[in-house]
Formats: sequence, C-alpha cells, structure tokens
Amino acid sequence: MQYQHLPTTIDEQIEFLRSRGIVGDEDLMRRWLKTVGYYRLSAYWLPWELPPADGETRSKRFPAGTNFKDIIDIYIFDRQLRLLIMEAIDRFEIAVRARWTNLFSLAHGAHAHMDYTNFQNGFDYARMFSKISTTVEQSSEVFIEHYRKKYTSPYLPPLWQITELMTLGEISMWVKAAKDNNMKDAVAKDLGLPNKETMEGTLQLLSYVRNICAHHGRLWNRRTVKRAPNIKSFRHDMDIEVNGNQHQPRNSVYNVLVCPSSDNLRHMAV
Repeated sequence: MQYQHLPTTIDEQIEFLRSRGIVGDEDLMRRWLKTVGYYRLSAYWLPWELPPADGETRSKRFPAGTNFKDIIDIYIFDRQLRLLIMEAIDRFEIAVRARWTNLFSLAHGAHAHMDYTNFQNGFDYARMFSKISTTVEQSSEVFIEHYRKKYTSPYLPPLWQITELMTLGEISMWVKAAKDNNMKDAVAKDLGLPNKETMEGTLQLLSYVRNICAHHGRLWNRRTVKRAPNIKSFRHDMDIEVNGNQHQPRNSVYNVLVCPSSDNLRHMAV
C-alpha cells in the first residue's frame, strides 16, 4: 500500500482537530501546532480518542468538547518529567562512573582499559576499545590535550580520564564486559543495589530512558522496551506484574523512577 497523505497547512490541521471533536482557543492551537507540530502532539491526544469501530485501527474521533489546552497541559507535564528524570539519571551516572573507575583502576591499574584480559568477550572489547580510542583521538578536552603533550606512553590516557569521555550507554557496556565480578558487586552495593546483575540491568534501562529524554521523546504514558530488574529489596516500591508463576516489574516509567532512588544514592554528594 502506497503512502498518500499530503502535507497540510496549520489552518487545515486546526480544522481537522475541530471536525474530530477537539475545541480550544485558535491562537493557542496555532502557536502549538507551529512550534511543536501536529504529529508530535498526536501522541498526547491519543488517550482521548474514542474506541475504533470494527475494522478500524484508530477512530481519530474525540468526545465532543475535548479541550486542546488539556492536551497541552499533559505535554508540559511530560517535558517537566523528562527534566526531573534527566537530573536523577545524571546523578546515578556520575556515581557509577566514579565508583567503577576508582575500584577498577585500584584493582587492575591506571590503564586497565587497555588490557583485554580484564574483559570477557574479545570481539565486544575490540569494538568498545576502537570506539573509545577514536573518541580520545578526536577530543579537544583540555585534560586530553595535556596528556598528549606531556606523555608518549601509553598512548591512551588513564581510566579516570577515559571514562569522562564515555556516554552512559558506553559506561554500561564497559561495566558489563569487565571480568572482575567482586569489583562489580562492590560498585553495586555502593549504589544501594544488591548485586552486579541488578546494577547491569539498571544501567541498561537508565541508558535507554536517558536517550529518550535527550531526544525529547515522550515519557508520559509510555511502556519502556526494557524492564527494570526485579530488585527484591525494592519489592514494596515497585509496580510488579503477576503472570501465573512469573513476578516481574511492569515496563512502566514509574519503575524507572524507583531504580535510581536507593537510600545510598540519595545520601551521595551528587
């Protein structure tokens, strides 16, 4: 089936909304449709849509009197929610970065990241090492420039400089790839998480959610692709799905908020 929808003017978009049951101030509708866009806003008015008839995927009809301002209020709430979650994840990211860097370098040396024997899968390690090497080569950070000018060997800076160039997703992969399970368990406990498995799962989830926030994606009313790990010590705080004999956290944004909120992390300086 060929896509046949044509672009529409702002006036036409307002007329579409009015004909489908949405009311509101025209200037308000025009301003938001111009600056945010019809398609982005459509994710926020979706819950107001009437159920589709047999054979329909969506009804694209709304209860009479559905107010455009109510939809905008949800959009603004979601924007504020993203900012709050970004701040919480940033704190968690910095804490993980600091504790893993310190414990890993103390256990395996300042350039532990350059020794493939410290990591589990040679091919995964090669990909990660190649990527971070390129990042260092292209970096104009003052501390990287200083290292290049002062030292000739090793050609990469120490771990505590390297990790400052990593994204949360990259940190997640390096932590998971490390062989030293005792060290990873120690990092997890510092963060208020019971073990390395829950820490790795939490890192993957928060990296995914951080990317949504960074790219202005919708968090409100969203089901995440990744689930929060089933952390028994958080069982009274998490929203758990019961499916026969299986108990696991629902893939809701609420459970994302629970993960980086342990007592240990709340008392950290960050």
